[in-house]
This record gives sequence, structure tokens and C-alpha cells, in this order.
Amino acid sequence: MCPENERNIPTRKYDPAMRFFASSIVGTRKYQQDSYACIDTPEGVLAVVCDGMGGLEGGERASALAVRTLVEDYISGSIADIRKFLRNEVIRIDTMVAKLCDDNGRPLGAGTTIAAVYSDTEKGTMDWISVGDSKIYVIRNNTIQCIVREHNYRMMLNDMYMKGEITLEQYRGEEHKAEALISFLGIGNVSLMDENEAPIKLMQGDIVLICSDGLYKSLSEQMILAVISDNYFDMQRAADELTDAALRYSQRSQDNTTAVILQYS
Repeated sequence: MCPENERNIPTRKYDPAMRFFASSIVGTRKYQQDSYACIDTPEGVLAVVCDGMGGLEGGERASALAVRTLVEDYISGSIADIRKFLRNEVIRIDTMVAKLCDDNGRPLGAGTTIAAVYSDTEKGTMDWISVGDSKIYVIRNNTIQCIVREHNYRMMLNDMYMKGEITLEQYRGEEHKAEALISFLGIGNVSLMDENEAPIKLMQGDIVLICSDGLYKSLSEQMILAVISDNYFDMQRAADELTDAALRYSQRSQDNTTAVILQYS
């Protein structure tokens, strides 16, 4: 189960149809800016990962605020349309994070990514939303597929190059800035978000992985798939091994890394 700390909303007893597991490490950083939560209600299971940015205080506060707000609004509200709910939450939290200030009233300039999924366990479906570069993977029949885009400058460069708006030389000249995010919560008036057009039908044995960029920037998709496959009957071990492997195989200082696994049984 997800551990309880100041950044992570305590979990409830899960619906046996959808089990969830999580692991989160600081890496080689001095502080933790990732936040996450997994929670179930009679209607379904909600899981979210947020990766904060903006310095020690800003990043932690931004990601914690995003997770806490989403979960509290989910628990307290009567939700008729989950996709509309998730979309409205992104807009609401974006405004809240943009208004964060320090103790002296100065804007923190903080931000956070968000990747959230909701599973209706009775219908066997999943809805999702994403802003930033945290990822959602669906693992089925020993294949892995990322269902979200990284909202960074590289996405813009690729689009401009494919449309013939820039040359390959211009592309390469800008590539050093490719990892910069172009959309995140706290940017103010957020407009770029990814969401499903229709609920995804889950199949027995499906695995959904939500993670911060510390994971996929250290491990390839095939390495992630191998860890999941090798630990299929112990998903908590899989989550722990994913974060351990990210720390072990990283070619640079290791970022905060969070992996949340949902197993549809």
C-alpha cells in the first residue's frame, strides 16, 4: 500500500478488483518534491502522481497541494462525470498553485506536474488526465504502452519540424532546451492537458503504472516491463524494484522517483 507521510494522502481499504501499490524515493536529491495518493471509494479507485518544481519549499508545497485538493474534492463531491471532474480539477489546482506565496507574501513561482487515473471497478473502465511530463503506462499481454505525451519543448520542436516550420539545423540548435516544460499546474490559465476521449476498457491482468520522470529517464520501457513481468504476483515488490533500479541504473544524479501501480484482477 501507499505509505503515509505529509505528501501522501492515506489510503483506504481497496476494492479487490483493483489493487494498488506504490514506492517513492528521494534519490540523490536533498528533498522530496514528488507527492502521490491512492484511494478507493464504493464508486472506484483514484490514483495520482505529482512532481513539484520551484525549489525546496515551492515544489513540495505545489505537489502536496495538488494531490490533497484532488483527493479531498473527489471524496467530498458527488461526481456524475469523472472526465469533467478531472478537467475542472486541473484548472482549479492550476490557479491555486499559481497563487502560492512564501511567508513574506512573495509569489513562490512553484509548479507541479499531474498524472491521475480513475478506475470504475464495477464497469471495468479507466479515465485519465495528464499535465506536464509525469507518465501513465498500460501494461497488457507483456506489452507496455505510454498513453500520455511529455508536455515539453521537444514536443513543440517535433511538431514544428514535422510541419516544415523549422529546419533540422534549427531543431538541433534548440534541442538543448528540449526538456523544459511548456505546461504544468501553476503556469496560470493552463490550457495544454491530455485526457482520454473515451473510457479505456480494462482487461483482467492489466497493469497501470503512473510515475514521475525520475523513473522513465533512468529505465527504458523494456526494463520497466521486465521488472513488472518478473514480479507479476507481487506488485509491491515490483514497485520497490522499479525505484531501486532507477537509482541503480541512473547515469546522473537521481531525481525524486515515484511509481504507483494499479493491478486489475
